[in-house]
Amino acid sequence: MNPSSLCSMAQAKAVNRYLVSWTRSFLTGKTCRLRYYGSSKVFASVSVGTPQASLVSPLLFVIYVSRLDREIPQGLTLSYVDDTGLTVSSTAYRHNIQSLQRHCAVLKGSGARLGAIFSIPKTDLIHRRTMMDRGPVSRSPVHVDGSICASKDEVRWLGYWFTPSVSTTPHFTKRLAKAQAAFVAIKRLSPRAWVFPRSCATGWPPLASCPSSVTARILSSPLFT
Repeated sequence: MNPSSLCSMAQAKAVNRYLVSWTRSFLTGKTCRLRYYGSSKVFASVSVGTPQASLVSPLLFVIYVSRLDREIPQGLTLSYVDDTGLTVSSTAYRHNIQSLQRHCAVLKGSGARLGAIFSIPKTDLIHRRTMMDRGPVSRSPVHVDGSICASKDEVRWLGYWFTPSVSTTPHFTKRLAKAQAAFVAIKRLSPRAWVFPRSCATGWPPLASCPSSVTARILSSPLFT
């Protein structure tokens, strides 16, 4: 993130000058140093990026990359902070591939003007079909910035697992497996043989019902995650 570009965007939107000045002060004049094996390096100035662990940093970043959001004919652009998803639709896989390659090139050019670089190794591709389509799913790749992005059977985006058949089974199967693994780990740490003093057990469920209580708490979480 370039502080000058962000402040220019804010001024173009008629943002109050004191907010623009505060943003510039928040993003400039930063220094950092690297500690490696207990040895600290000298401080160096940082002219890009946002301070980590700040509640304001994600908001400023979203405002900064908002220019990357664009309308796609017969498609959709969805973004969440630094994750961007492109979805296109047509009657042929070949048309979808060409459309994706064209929109990816435009998106890359828009990001370059902002100083934003997309990670090709982290880019995933999946071909989806409608419930009425019984034909084989395409395995054709998409060429992005000279690299080949192969099609996958499952793609995880924003915590949800997508499949070509738009089935929810793989997502909930994976979430349930993680919940069951967490339940087994907690169960090993809390054997039935433990006895709590009466003064500490006030308001707690009976010891015999603890396993079922843990099960209800852990196994219900993947349904909403």
